[in-house]
Amino acid sequence: MTIQKLSQLTRIIFLLPFLAVFFITSCQKPSINFGNSFTNANPTNIIVSDTISADLSTVLIDSFPTSSSGSLLIGRYKDTAFGIVTAGSFLQVTPPRNLPTISNLAGYDSLVLIIRPNKIFYGDTTQKQRYIVSQLSSIIQLPPAQFSFYNISSLPYDPVPLGSADASVSPSMPFTSQLANDSLKIRLSDKRGLEIFEMLLNKSDTVINPNSFLAYFKGLYISPDSNSLGAVYGFRDSVIMRLYYHEPGVFINYRFADFQIDNKADQFNHIWFNRSGTALSALNGSNLEIPSTATNNVSYIQSITGIETKIKFPTLWKLAQFPDYLSVLKAVLIVKPLLGSYSPSFALPAQLQLYTTDQNNLLGSPIASSGSLVTDYIYGANTAYTYDLTNYIRQQILLGEVVNSQTGLMLVIPSPANNTTVNRVIIGDKLNKKTNIVLKIYYASFF
Repeated sequence: MTIQKLSQLTRIIFLLPFLAVFFITSCQKPSINFGNSFTNANPTNIIVSDTISADLSTVLIDSFPTSSSGSLLIGRYKDTAFGIVTAGSFLQVTPPRNLPTISNLAGYDSLVLIIRPNKIFYGDTTQKQRYIVSQLSSIIQLPPAQFSFYNISSLPYDPVPLGSADASVSPSMPFTSQLANDSLKIRLSDKRGLEIFEMLLNKSDTVINPNSFLAYFKGLYISPDSNSLGAVYGFRDSVIMRLYYHEPGVFINYRFADFQIDNKADQFNHIWFNRSGTALSALNGSNLEIPSTATNNVSYIQSITGIETKIKFPTLWKLAQFPDYLSVLKAVLIVKPLLGSYSPSFALPAQLQLYTTDQNNLLGSPIASSGSLVTDYIYGANTAYTYDLTNYIRQQILLGEVVNSQTGLMLVIPSPANNTTVNRVIIGDKLNKKTNIVLKIYYASFF
């Protein structure tokens, strides 16, 4: 054996005990390419650490805009984790721009509200629900100094319904249980329909002048029956209130006049919920944040009901105290939804967005890396949202212990899905036995 080979063998034997200890710990030398900054010619190693814990909490946001979303949310469903979620929608309609010419021999048939699903849903779509249409008691008008309607916004309406319909909606089918193509039709009061028919027949100023019509027919509120439990559906904002009538002749001529949605900026969704009996019941106006340790080691996200997850790294500053630490090369946050918490009925959002946040839970700047969902359809264990936090982690380490304990990141569903869908996510913390959130930090070491 040559002296060179003997020297190599001696070095290998000498390093074996250190390598054994190295691989037992949570830090390891990965096979990863970071470019030319650190090469085999440099006296450094690349170490990956996953020992920096991510502390989670669930945060309640009081209100958020739901107007001008382009989607009506209507329905009611029960969720064992989030409680009962209910959604209804406020809107106004305006008369046809070109009024039809109706003869004195024409006859009124019906007044129907037509809404079309947009394939957004959450909950059990096999159940029939009752949809109720109510007439507003006041017009939809923003209060002074308010620029949008919010999820908690509401308006008074007539307690006697203008109409209702029982139906189920299957988002994957081109028709509803009414077999009315892709539309849900709700028959409205014939008394009100006859009044409007007479106005059209006589070309009353009420239907000629949109403002006059708005003073007469102030708007509509579409909501689920309080005893219905099924799903929350999304509907297009191309709502039509259609008045059917017929003209006599050799053959009866069936005709209609459409009253379409007025000013889509004034359409808004009202969202409310009952969290009784869930871990989230402790969230209220006086308690806006709950640590995951108080909610069975999970945190929650459902932006449409004001629920977001805060992530803090209070021990991050200690990384700079490691005896071998030189600098952070890369940092990756892996957010895995809790196994068993999602299904086709309770689908995960396609994306989650990270924002910086402070001790008051105010959103700051978005993290450039967006977390798109990667789904493991076979085992579920690799379903995750992944984020590059390299720049953020470098900055936070420099800011030190006090800042690390107060500031963090907020995980939210991004626009427009935040106010047009009911999707939600449950995330396990570091103590959860099913699924854990993990921060992996790759740093340069001189050992």
